[in-house]
Amino acid sequence: MKIMTKKINLKITIEETAERHPVPVLGTDYKVKIIYKNVKVAELDVEDKIIKISLPNKYKKANNERILDIAIDKMYEQIAKVEIERAMELFQKYDVFVISDEIWSDLILNGHKHIPTQSVSEDAKNRTIALYAPSKTFNLAGLIGSYHIIYNSWLKDRIDKESSLCHYNDMNVLSMHALIGAYKPEGHEWVDELCEVLTENVNIAYDFFSNIDGIDTAKPEGTYMLFLDCKGWCTAHNQTLEDLYKKGQSVGVYWQDGRPFHNEYGIRVNLALPKSRVEEALNRLRNYVFCD
Repeated sequence: MKIMTKKINLKITIEETAERHPVPVLGTDYKVKIIYKNVKVAELDVEDKIIKISLPNKYKKANNERILDIAIDKMYEQIAKVEIERAMELFQKYDVFVISDEIWSDLILNGHKHIPTQSVSEDAKNRTIALYAPSKTFNLAGLIGSYHIIYNSWLKDRIDKESSLCHYNDMNVLSMHALIGAYKPEGHEWVDELCEVLTENVNIAYDFFSNIDGIDTAKPEGTYMLFLDCKGWCTAHNQTLEDLYKKGQSVGVYWQDGRPFHNEYGIRVNLALPKSRVEEALNRLRNYVFCD
């Protein structure tokens, strides 16, 4: 289950206990109230369609932008769990079993955290088949090392039965030891360092594309992918997505056609590379593609 967040532009004055713009969560608008209290870290409560964000008193003197950054980060951390909880309540009501693809769960950017679908309630734990793999995190695609976590014995028996009928993509000895090695302490340390690099790359790329008129994007909370909606830019410059896509490729920026991902003006950008390469690619786009 993937939780998508939208880019938010808030131009407001922070006042103690003041209510803020409504925030939509699964179709319900929640009011946001910021409260300064004698607390050490930001806290959040959700009740009666009001999101109450408590900030330490020290932030009273901070500038509005800094306060909003803290509040919004904390808000989305908690709202993500609320979204999953509400979705799982619906699945319980209509007796729907869930397959949750959590293959990206290791690659979480700084300031965010992954919430496993099975962790939000006892019913979710027993209603969900969670799918994982080291392939995205450790660049092991094709080695065949995916796995699932299932707590419900009946569901596990069903999956075991279906798996026994097909021998395609069975795990092998090499992939088994690669999986074990990836999740040893050394692997954890490597992933922590990787997420630091990805966070910086995402920040650089997001800032770059956000300042180009006609390019819309949302800042991700995880993964190394950035998805661009280029409709405004293409329309303003009388170009098709194909024109823009090929123009980038012609200067050595191998971004990905986003149309297979259901956006006729979409481009997908992979940021899993050294920072210097990201900066070089953005400079080429600035000087030769988005230079009109």
